[in-house]
Amino acid sequence: MKCVVRAGPPSAHALGLAAAGLSLLVAAAVLPLDSPPLSLFACPFRAATSLPCLACGCTHAFAAVARLRLADALMASPLGALVALACAAHAAWTALRLCGLRYAPKGFAVTAGVRLGAAAVLAGNWLFLVLHGAP
Repeated sequence: MKCVVRAGPPSAHALGLAAAGLSLLVAAAVLPLDSPPLSLFACPFRAATSLPCLACGCTHAFAAVARLRLADALMASPLGALVALACAAHAAWTALRLCGLRYAPKGFAVTAGVRLGAAAVLAGNWLFLVLHGAP
């Protein structure tokens, strides 16, 4: 079974996702977490239930990844850290493909098992946040 397939330049979707992920990482690196505008936003779920939401800590995780503090990112939100790293990897891979890299990873099919795995990862991340206290 091949791990890579031949590919041409990145698609418009890949370019858009790379631009969005890179924009999030740059914003996380530049904007301060403890002063406006980010300090003005409160999580409505946390305000109503005093429990962290599924995405609690993601802003801190993105900021930590953008500053190359991976341990801090994982402690803020393991899922947020993985998503931030995936955004960085996708942006780098897309840039390489724009520069002429002729191979791309083989895609995978979204099956019931993948959906169940994603739900388990979300539940595990939320349990981590509840037990360790989200930022």
